[in-house]
Amino acid sequence: MQNIIITGASHGIGRALAKKLSKKYHIINIDIVENKMDKVDFYKCDLSDKSKLLKTIEKIKTNIDSLYALINNAALFSSKSLEKQTLEEWENIISINLTAPYILSKEFASMLKQSKGHIINISSTRASMSEAGTEAYSASKGGISSLTHALAITLSPDVKVNSISPGWINTNEEYLPTKVDNEQHPSGRVGTPDDIVDTVKFLLKNRGFITGSDFVIDGGMTKKMIYV
Repeated sequence: MQNIIITGASHGIGRALAKKLSKKYHIINIDIVENKMDKVDFYKCDLSDKSKLLKTIEKIKTNIDSLYALINNAALFSSKSLEKQTLEEWENIISINLTAPYILSKEFASMLKQSKGHIINISSTRASMSEAGTEAYSASKGGISSLTHALAITLSPDVKVNSISPGWINTNEEYLPTKVDNEQHPSGRVGTPDDIVDTVKFLLKNRGFITGSDFVIDGGMTKKMIYV
């Protein structure tokens, strides 16, 4: 069974990916908090701590001899006024959302080359559009999108590197989107984690001609002209 690493697979989109992909692949979850799943190996790690991340990577390497895909999904979101943002918060978000994917991609590059495998980065539509007070998160997602095409060139032709930019994906099972929520989307509904799962499955079947690309999965919202 081929190995896939997913960061941040204890919750949200990452958890949905782990559950669905574990039917076909051996899943390794790197996260700071465990949320147990069948057929998923868990490695506890604070992705903002570079030394701990490198130690976790070494542990994983001793337990696997191949890697088919790395899915950089873990991310920290923050929204607060610019005046209240701190440099420490900025550095923490950049470390988790951007530096960790770089380190993981670099350290597992040789394994991925051997398997002719994949790196899939979970970016965001916030890489190209923003709400007030999201400077660190938006910057990190802009960075992950750029990191994607840089890695695609560096690791070509062996490793396919692509990113997915979700829009509104409802990961809160207790929240039922309203009629207004759904109707503002050209698709007629808010997104679900399965929409991202479908895209990841598609990319994992990619025979090699799709690389360096970003797939916007947002129900058409970034293409919708809005007049207020």
